Amino acid sequence: MNGPLDGIKVIDLSTIVSGPLAGSLMGDQGADVVKIESPTRPDNARFMGPIRGENGALFAAANRSKRSLALDLKKEGAKDIIYKLIENSDVIMDNFRPGILKKLGLEYTDVKKYNSKIIQLSITGYGVDGPYSKRRVYDPLIQATAGIANTQSIGDAPKFVKTLMCDKITSLTAAQSVTAALYAREKTNEGQKINLSMLDTAMYFMWSDNMYNFTWLGDDWEPIPNIADFYEPVKTKDGYIALVAINDAEFAGVCKAIEREDLLTDERFSTMQNRMMNVIEMQKILLHSYTLFTSEDLVNRMDENDVPSAIINKLNDVIDDPQVKNNQSIISISKDKNNSMQSPKSPANYSLTPCSDDPKFMPDLGEHSKEVLLENGFSEAEISKLVSKETVSYTHLRAHETVLDLVCRLLLE
Repeated sequence: MNGPLDGIKVIDLSTIVSGPLAGSLMGDQGADVVKIESPTRPDNARFMGPIRGENGALFAAANRSKRSLALDLKKEGAKDIIYKLIENSDVIMDNFRPGILKKLGLEYTDVKKYNSKIIQLSITGYGVDGPYSKRRVYDPLIQATAGIANTQSIGDAPKFVKTLMCDKITSLTAAQSVTAALYAREKTNEGQKINLSMLDTAMYFMWSDNMYNFTWLGDDWEPIPNIADFYEPVKTKDGYIALVAINDAEFAGVCKAIEREDLLTDERFSTMQNRMMNVIEMQKILLHSYTLFTSEDLVNRMDENDVPSAIINKLNDVIDDPQVKNNQSIISISKDKNNSMQSPKSPANYSLTPCSDDPKFMPDLGEHSKEVLLENGFSEAEISKLVSKETVSYTHLRAHETVLDLVCRLLLE
């Protein structure tokens, strides 16, 4: 066995992050994932992040554990290839805008003619219909609509979370949705269509804490500050730490750690509910006290009193963090002596069906085209006719415009 999804075959038509990262996770878990890209207009992620050779780091991180088939879906003969792959696959996934699948002849009614057990996952930004459904969508738009940018506000100014959060939570939800559908297929012997929108995923993600003041219907309840109001970086004498004390025992531990046990008898802070109602006053007192200690001393004091805390790492400190090293969270992947990278290991550790500790290096554009087509019954002669030998040259493109210019042009097209 090479992971719990060993034997599952996935066709990945998606681009950037929301779909590709889901495919990569399934590939890490043993699935045979074939990424299909146009030979002349490949995944834009190949241009994103630090470039080495002809590939960007964003693509490398979101597309490991895959094989690559270069294929222009709009060209004559491309459908023959796709339909043949569908016959031999378990999953086909995309993140096209609504209407594109119909133009390509790849709606669920089309693909299930070739494989009634196929599972089709389609990721959209806002959904398959509705006033926003035709928009081109990137992560910040979903952060805006789902209220995420508002929750990050400083004063009256909304802020975006500085990561592609909606893309990535959609990818994780996508992978889970596919595996759930695979489980259902074991019972029904039938495939199905999965429609997954980034907006719905973001709302599901946000609701339990950021939106809990909108949960109860009726008027027999009182709104309270969001839990996130408690979570501000704690400034110390020499840096910052994260510190979370929610229940009574944790709050008592904090007071003991900073030698302010007098707060335990203050009526404003005597219970968790009282502390939530008086969070601003409480934070003013505590934040001043924290500055009297160094980060290391404060975390040690919190550990001694069983209070959750951690030093806030800078990005260049994360890889060398003692717990990260203990978990062997970062692995090195090599293709040859000129192509190596590091990235996180697959996070789930399976006792019976462990994932490979040496996942496949990201594929070059069209690297496995011939190999994949031969496996699916195409002859050498057919392959030479069906697969275009024309491919984009990133090196040529970058000779005429900077990477930033190129990315901006691609995003605006």
